[in-house]
Amino acid sequence: MEEIKKIIDDLGIVSLETNIKIAAVAVVSDSGTLVFQTDNWDLTNQTSIILNVIKGDSSFVLSNVEYSVVETTTEGIVGTNDGGMGHVIFVPFQGGVLVSYAMPQADPPKALSFLKTFAMRLNGKV
Repeated sequence: MEEIKKIIDDLGIVSLETNIKIAAVAVVSDSGTLVFQTDNWDLTNQTSIILNVIKGDSSFVLSNVEYSVVETTTEGIVGTNDGGMGHVIFVPFQGGVLVSYAMPQADPPKALSFLKTFAMRLNGKV
């Protein structure tokens, strides 16, 4: 767990330094366990929603905000709120998924690419 926290701490620092506009992050295991979440985002009891998006759902509600999947690539999935409330980005890795909330001003493809480097560091650690 300490190793996962360090990876997420590094993600937060680099995100700030490079102005990626990631505001919150969570790590969910393939079995649906909430392994880690930043203090500003509570995804307790919402992991099944996250796993369903990975399995192909085209819309979802997280923390009472509705999102539509606007991009699915080999790297991950981007969900965007139609009302300008930001984006949720899912990056699967070996053992789970890195989920992040990106602010409305974020560039989702850039954020997805950025998150992929940290998801690779999480491979096999969950």
